[in-house]
Amino acid sequence: MSLQASTPISRYILPTTKPFKKLWLRWRSLRFPWRKRPRRIMDFRGGVHSLANYSEFKVDPQWHQWLRATRFEPPSIQELQDEVTRQKIMVERARLADERWARAGTLLKKPGEKEFRRLQASARATEASDGSLIGKIQEMEKEKERVPVRVGKETTVQDMEERLKIEREKREQGRPSAPGEEFQPAAWTPQAGERLEK
Repeated sequence: MSLQASTPISRYILPTTKPFKKLWLRWRSLRFPWRKRPRRIMDFRGGVHSLANYSEFKVDPQWHQWLRATRFEPPSIQELQDEVTRQKIMVERARLADERWARAGTLLKKPGEKEFRRLQASARATEASDGSLIGKIQEMEKEKERVPVRVGKETTVQDMEERLKIEREKREQGRPSAPGEEFQPAAWTPQAGERLEK
């Protein structure tokens, strides 16, 4: 077996590295069965190391994959450029989706003038402390039942709750029942079997 380095590591060993260190790096980069992962060496600062904060450097995921030996070849420049354009397209599509969402509006509308008056009346009724509060609340509930909640395409919270309740009841009624749900065990009463004549 020769001491020749694999192609990826020989491309990235700096030319200013000392000869003994080059030899050692090539030796470490050789793939042997007892070596689980190859040694990946990447020098971002050109051989100058300081106690700088490394969080200020943004390393692409493709380089992380190569450094952690989850991919064999380092990423190409074309691949990195494609990733940058993919991210720009993704940001643009997200912006367009946000604009569509904002233009669509919401299905729940603000309370109208009638509902606002009703809420004010209920607030006044709760302020009353002479015992007539219960009667006023019952009157308001009857009035609410008489007045239809739906007006055009407006949707209120009460309307949504009613719809959900009706749908839940329909599901429970239309649900297929298993024989085991209604089965009640009875006492065992053996019956005489028919005799076969010879």
